Order: sequence, then structure tokens, then C-alpha cells
Amino acid sequence: MAMVLLKKQNVDATTGSLLQKIIIYSLPLLLTTLIQQLFNAVDIIVLGNMADTAAVASVAATTSVISLIVTAFVGISTGTRVVLARFIGAKDNANIRAVTDTSLITAVLMGIVIAICGFTFAPWFLDITNCHPECYSGALIYVRIYVSAAPFILLYNFGSAVMTADGDTQRPLYYIMIGGATNVVLNIILCLILPQKVVAVAVATVTSQIIGAVLVLRRLTVTETTCRVNFARMRFSFSALGKVLASGLPMAFVHALFPLSNLQIQSAINSYGVAATAGNGAASTIETVVSAFVSPFGTTTAVFIGQNMGAKKADRVRKSFWSCMLITVIMGIVLGVLTFITAKFWLSLIVGSDAEAIEFGIIRMSCTTLFYVFAGVNGVFANAILAHGYSLASAINSVFSIFVFRVIWMQVLYPHNQTFFFVMLCFVVSWAVRMLVNIVLYGTVSHKYFKKAKLPPCEE
Repeated sequence: MAMVLLKKQNVDATTGSLLQKIIIYSLPLLLTTLIQQLFNAVDIIVLGNMADTAAVASVAATTSVISLIVTAFVGISTGTRVVLARFIGAKDNANIRAVTDTSLITAVLMGIVIAICGFTFAPWFLDITNCHPECYSGALIYVRIYVSAAPFILLYNFGSAVMTADGDTQRPLYYIMIGGATNVVLNIILCLILPQKVVAVAVATVTSQIIGAVLVLRRLTVTETTCRVNFARMRFSFSALGKVLASGLPMAFVHALFPLSNLQIQSAINSYGVAATAGNGAASTIETVVSAFVSPFGTTTAVFIGQNMGAKKADRVRKSFWSCMLITVIMGIVLGVLTFITAKFWLSLIVGSDAEAIEFGIIRMSCTTLFYVFAGVNGVFANAILAHGYSLASAINSVFSIFVFRVIWMQVLYPHNQTFFFVMLCFVVSWAVRMLVNIVLYGTVSHKYFKKAKLPPCEE
């Protein structure tokens, strides 16, 4: 069944059976995210089996730092996906080419700036998270090697955003499989050769990112769609950049809020020792795998709503949202519960027999993985609000429900209950607060859109 669904290369969200199109579009996206997360987890798994707990903690301690330096800027690619989806739905070829060219040029330039700044300020970021002295040097090396590949990381993500907006989620899957396989092989080979295991996994990860970027860029130069890239004719458009940033910057800001708010949380986690850092990192790695089954439907929501808004098919806009939301809720609840029930097994695969690290990991999973459906629902809401053109409203919600709320939690509430469990509880409560506000926001935004549309139901 899966192979049949993977045969189609580009999905037109504006025609045909909506649920079938969502599945065809989302399955490769889900597999891409899953494989990417699994291969990212290889770094920690390999270290857990070929090195010691300190090495695992070295990589785990960089999660918030790397997210703040790199991942936040990847959020801007969301703007490319949303803007392109609308232009593709409206068949506006001139703007499609302008957004595609401008996005790729922006990715490279932005990546260079991030690489320079990240390499320079990496020690400062680790200092403010109170990185444990035992894993500081390894964490610093890992961050610096990782951020050096920022131009390729952003190029891959912006290029993939172009492809997914154009309805092609299959090829990014193939590319991540190739890059990921390279990551696994190099992880093992380099860990056997190099005495510094953290350097080995960092180099392997960077190499896989470079391969992914090259493959995506190559595909965009030979595609037969309007999104085709011609280096000789590439043009930078400030108008296109403005459109992308209008949608992407608020989402990038949101992406930055999570790691920024987590810096203080990471600092508290590190204060419990190396075992806590390792266990938290292992649980976080498992959590990203659960996320791989849930988060892709947020992207699907944005693309399907965007294309159908561009094609002026209001009924399909409504159906797209509710179909993606239903699938997300089911996946989030089922996988969250099943993963938590088997938590000890998965944690032992990463940290080995370290009982203390496993215990810390189980505590985190009881407050995150078990309730990850909240995060998935927020992803659908946020992307739907973004697709409707209200990215600033979603960003403001995130500022208060994620950043401000978590700062208050750690500054005001945590001092009165200084336990690892109470730190972890901050995640699920902030997700719930954000979800409640998102319900109100989307209800307001969608009501305004459907009232203005005044269109008859779309015919399949």
C-alpha cells in the first residue's frame, strides 16, 4: 500500500478525493521526518554504545543551543512553503519563480551568517545553560562542527519547502534516506577510527546534511514544474522576500521561542548532573520520533489550505483542516501512550544500563511523550492560522504561552518545588495553554474567512 502511494510525485490539493490526497502527500513527509529523526538519534545511540555517559551528555547538552542557533532560522522556510502553495494554487508562474529563486539565495546567505555567529558565540550559549564541566569540551566541539554546515542545512530545508509546496513529498524522502544511511555508516566507521567520539558523530551528521542539500538542489534544476531553478537566470526579488518573511519570520520567531525558553530549563536539567542530562537527552530523542508521526500533518495543513485558498475552494479549505486535525489527534494519543508504556526499553537502547539516566528519562516521558498530542494539535492550528495569513497572531500566542509562561514557571514556581518532575511538567502545561488560545484564534480566523468567501461547496 505504501509503495503504491509513493508512486505519485506531485499532489494537487485542489482536486480529487481530499482524504486520499492528504494520505498520499503526508505519508512520504511522515517517513522523511521519521527517518531524519531516527538518523539524528543515531548520534546519541552510537555514543551510548561506543563511548560513555559523558559523551552522550555532550551531544544532549547541545539540543537547545543548536535549536536556537540553527533550527529557529529554518522556520523561515515555512514562509516559502505557504506563499508558494498559494501561488501554485492560483497558477501564478511569475511569482512562483520569484519566490523559489529568492528563497534559495536567502537560505545560503543566511546560512553563512549563522555559521559565523554560531561558531563564534557557541561558548557563550553553553555557559548560559550551565553545561556540566565533564561534557563541556565535547559539547563545544559538536556545536561548532554542526553550525559550520548551516548553509547546507538551510539550503536543504528551503529547497524541500519549495518541493513540498509543489506537491512533491516523495523525493525529499529518498534524499533523507540517502543522507541518513551515510550518517549511520560514517558514525560507526569514524567512531572506530577517531579517538574523539563526539567529533566522529558530528562529522557524520554534517556530511549527511551536505548530501541532502546537494540532492535537493540538483532536483530543483531538472524538475519540469514551474519551480525549476536555472542558475543563469536566478534573480533575487525583494518583493518575494517580503512575502516570504511576512509569513516566515513569525514562525521563525516561534521556532526560536522554544529553544530560547528551554535554555533556562536546560540549565535546571544540567544542575541535576550528567545522568539527568543524558536521560533527558535520550527521552528527548524518543520524543522526536513520536513527533515524526504527528508534526507532518501540520505541514500538510498549511499546504492544503494554502493551495485551496489560492484556488478559491473554501469547502476544501475547511475539510483539509478537520481531516489533518483528526489524523493528528489519533496518531498523537496512540503513539504517545504506546511509547510511554515501552519507555524503559527505548531508553536502554540509548543510554545502555545506566539506571539513573533511565529513571530521569522516564520522568521526562511521563510529562512529554504521553501528552505529545497537545504539541501535534498546536502544530495543525498554527499552520492553519499561518495559511490564512495571520502568522503574527500565532506568534504572539507562542510568545505568551511558551516563552513568558515558561520563564514565569521557572522563575516563580520552580524555586518552590525544585524537582526534576516539576521542570518537566512545565512542557505539557505550556502546550495546553497554547492549545486553548489556538482554539480561540483559529475559530476567529476561520469564521472571518468563510464569512467573506461566500462560496458554494466545492464539487469533487
